[in-house]
Amino acid sequence: MTAADLSAIQHALSDQYRFERLLGQGGMGEVYLARDVMLERHVAIKVLPAADAGDGEQLERFLREARTAAQLSHPHVVPIYFADQVAGQAFFVMSYVDGESLAERLRARGPLPVSDVVRTMREVSWALAYAHARGVVHRDVKPENIMLERGTGRALVTDFGIAHSQDHTRLTLDGLVVGTVHYMSPEQVQGHALDGRSDLYALGVLGFQALSGRLPFEGASASAILVAHLQSQPPSLRSVAPQVPTSIATVIDRCLSKDPAARFESGEALADALGAALEAAELEAARDEAG
Repeated sequence: MTAADLSAIQHALSDQYRFERLLGQGGMGEVYLARDVMLERHVAIKVLPAADAGDGEQLERFLREARTAAQLSHPHVVPIYFADQVAGQAFFVMSYVDGESLAERLRARGPLPVSDVVRTMREVSWALAYAHARGVVHRDVKPENIMLERGTGRALVTDFGIAHSQDHTRLTLDGLVVGTVHYMSPEQVQGHALDGRSDLYALGVLGFQALSGRLPFEGASASAILVAHLQSQPPSLRSVAPQVPTSIATVIDRCLSKDPAARFESGEALADALGAALEAAELEAARDEAG
């Protein structure tokens, strides 16, 4: 975003918001920390630069993120407060999560404790189950889109920029596969109609990465990774992270099934399986410690 663009939107919103600093930026705009002077709270404001607002595809994707997330009221989904277009730029105001993304935590710490990963996966599973029940498939579940709240560790799902209703026509350029290649389900790679089980595949990749420190599929190019999702069997989690309890590894491995029917049928079912697996692992560890 140019300095002129930023100045224009700051001026247009100055009656209610005071911009403080840039939090991050990506392919779908820039996110700023701001102070809501009327409600006396911090918020995050995501802005689509004027140059991109003139691109109909980009603008519709950006606004769809706001519309989709605004329909979802859940403890593990980042809430959207307001959206509009001013000074030639689209923006939306959302809750500010004081914390870090799961991607940032993984970069800083490497593989995470089993109990932490299971908790995060269960909370994301509940959020996805809620969205799926309303016909919304996220389609871009990855560590960058999971925020971890400072102090509580609560996980919140964000960035519904390529989410769509299950019965909605795909909004994409001809031939463009939408999503992040390392986390895409086989059916998403093929451009098939998706349901919630595609998101659970991505969540399985995320869990595999968080527990082992590596991804199940790597490649020299994006196309090589996409082919691997379609044709290659992932390594079992315990083959690369033997410290992970068998009960938990079995759940993660099931998420990575090529056939959606072989995965968990819902986010709630996955969350329940993870909870039972962690309980079984803790009981086994207690028995081993007792001798």
